[in-house]
Amino acid sequence: MKKQPAQKDTSVPPALKQAKWIWPDDQFWDMHHCFALFRKTFDLKTKPRDAILYITADQSYRLYINGEYIARGPARGFQSHWPYDEINVSRHLRKGRNLIAVRAHNPGTGNFQYVFQGRAGLLAALDAGKTRVVTDETWLGRRQPGIRRDSAPGSLQLFAQEHIDLRVEPPDWFATNHDCDAAWKAPSCSQTWHDMPWADLEPRGIPQLAEKWLPAATVIGMHAGVDPRDYINIRDVARFRYETGFAFLPASGSADKIPVPALAENHFVSYLIDFGKTVVGCPAISIPECAGGETIDTLHFETIGENLLPDYIPDKHCRMAFGGRMICRADGNTHEFYHALGFRHMIVTVRNSPRPLTMTVALRWQGYPLGKTGRFSCDDEALNKIWDACAWTQQCCSLDAYVDTPWREQAQWWGDARVQSWNTFHLCGDARLLRRGIAQIAGQTTPEGVTYGHAPTIAHSCILPDFTLIWFLTLWDYYWQTGSAEPFETHLDTVERALGYFEKYSDKKNGLVGYDKRFWLFLDWTELRREGFPSVYNLWLLIALECLALLAEKTRNKAKALALSKWASKIRKSLSRLVTPDGQMRDGFTAGGEIVTTASLHSQVLGLIAAIPGLDEKTILERRLLPYLHEDKCDKAVPSAYWVTYILSFLSERGHGQGVVDFIKRHWARMAEHGTTWENFAPRRADESFSHAWSAHPLFHLMQTLGGVRQAAPDWKSITYKPVFHGTRCDTVIPTPRGLIKSKWRKTGNKIQVELDLPPGMTARVLLFGGKSQTAKGKWRALLSADKK
Repeated sequence: MKKQPAQKDTSVPPALKQAKWIWPDDQFWDMHHCFALFRKTFDLKTKPRDAILYITADQSYRLYINGEYIARGPARGFQSHWPYDEINVSRHLRKGRNLIAVRAHNPGTGNFQYVFQGRAGLLAALDAGKTRVVTDETWLGRRQPGIRRDSAPGSLQLFAQEHIDLRVEPPDWFATNHDCDAAWKAPSCSQTWHDMPWADLEPRGIPQLAEKWLPAATVIGMHAGVDPRDYINIRDVARFRYETGFAFLPASGSADKIPVPALAENHFVSYLIDFGKTVVGCPAISIPECAGGETIDTLHFETIGENLLPDYIPDKHCRMAFGGRMICRADGNTHEFYHALGFRHMIVTVRNSPRPLTMTVALRWQGYPLGKTGRFSCDDEALNKIWDACAWTQQCCSLDAYVDTPWREQAQWWGDARVQSWNTFHLCGDARLLRRGIAQIAGQTTPEGVTYGHAPTIAHSCILPDFTLIWFLTLWDYYWQTGSAEPFETHLDTVERALGYFEKYSDKKNGLVGYDKRFWLFLDWTELRREGFPSVYNLWLLIALECLALLAEKTRNKAKALALSKWASKIRKSLSRLVTPDGQMRDGFTAGGEIVTTASLHSQVLGLIAAIPGLDEKTILERRLLPYLHEDKCDKAVPSAYWVTYILSFLSERGHGQGVVDFIKRHWARMAEHGTTWENFAPRRADESFSHAWSAHPLFHLMQTLGGVRQAAPDWKSITYKPVFHGTRCDTVIPTPRGLIKSKWRKTGNKIQVELDLPPGMTARVLLFGGKSQTAKGKWRALLSADKK
């Protein structure tokens, strides 16, 4: 088995050990929604060939060197082993005087990606040959002026709105020639680099996020009106704009240069801007000439309805209120808002403008550098659009973690993350986001060992025992992708504690785990059985136990493997009592031990995957799964756009690839037209997400069906090759740890030319038209007759 290094590297660079955590004033005092600015000048005798800056902040930072924006970070994490970034900054330095400047933020409260521990700080160390610069008392810092500290939360899950009065902020605070006044003072400092709560540091484990300026968006609407009340003192600019009312008239033009007319007192003008599809990043607004005092508000959302009506209602679901405010100084203004948002549409509203303006609205896009070496193309443009929409959705949901959606909450939900990792493996083969997420989920558990549904988080209502089972399965997924069982070995203590919970809450006689009302048993967004002893819950436990047993065996822990296998056998035996006379799977037992009458598609699929004795695959296929696949026939427990991936995978493996392709085309066409995949097949506008990568799984389903490539062994040592010849051509490239797999086929008349290129060390079992299987290596070619199909 190929050995890979452990994820956690506790070695801290010597330069960083010389640094101290710094913050303006006191690190304990008045942390709520706090922005801080820092500066450090230093001299270099020569331009260094190599210069590494180690930097982190609790909660986050934006880095500038010699007036140029460089990067943002760190990745989300836990203070007990807080992540730091390692950035080569040599090309940004010069001989003579240099400046490091940082804008840092601490929310002073936790959310769905951050756990506040009562302190804030910046820690940095520049190692440039003979020159070393570390954060200490010689730096200058200040609380950023002009920030409204009581602005409204952006949502239940994210950071507060950013309101800033640029009239009192130094416009060139990050420039080398800025003249620091008395407000810039030596910061307060920690005693050491590992003062509590930062007991240890770790490398971020993933690359820095990619960033770039997107091309100009389009103005599609304009609304001029009168404010119903005083606008200057409101703390929620999103709700205020909603309460003012929307009455947009069609407009056109580029957001690169928006001509804004002079406005009478209490009048406003709003511009509705469309970025064409969901984007993720930091909005920026520039106005070259201002009188001073002009107020610019933003509002961000995903969709619009008829008559350009924004799908935005403040009190819906997660209380979304994504917006910001900048009040302009005299002369020129440019402000880039700090936090990255996910949205497609935004409203920019201008008030208190006594003279005409020219305004530029831009976006600094950011995302995980996926690389996207994986490719898919066929002659069915509808399928190409679906694949592209899935790929873009996966990009939007890949930040410093796999996030459910960049719009509503940006939380690392682990059920979502499993599907997203499969997408990523087919896009670029990168397992680092999965590996980092595995560690973070392991880092936050209940006292009894259940992992939180996402982490880091303060969401104590989001503890999902079934997502703990999914976490078990991702240990197997990582091994399957890379050939390494390192995460299983590293997190074995967490595994043991979580297994202890399931054992504690299992019935002593039948071995089945029961519903624990303290926690959210998710299973799927549908009407599945949850009370008592649900089949779906216990089938996941059974499948997870058998995967853990295999991992224990791979790591030579035979006693653990045997114990897990015995547990799994007991559950399988108990679940076999739920099989109906015609071979279908019931949905569980009541708390009193009675068999329930429903039999969901979820139970059928997981039952077949788990090989429950007595199940009749032919009956389940003919009566349940294929009618759903071809005609959408289903009982009330309709699988969601997320969970259906397990059904599509099962049916594809059983030879129903064409039906899977048709199902995808039928259900994802509208998503493709929108540009991103949705939280549900028909999400509630202004309430649910239209950028949810847990439904972007057609990305890999199309590559497995039309492309024909399906992994068959850990570390991609072997694959099966069985393309569905839909249309006249298909080209697929899949990156693997061993290299690229290239699949190509062309249909001309009744002849099909097939080409398969495999990287070294990989074999393929070729299955075409039901004939005998062949073994392929390297470059494999075949000319087939379509008449044999």
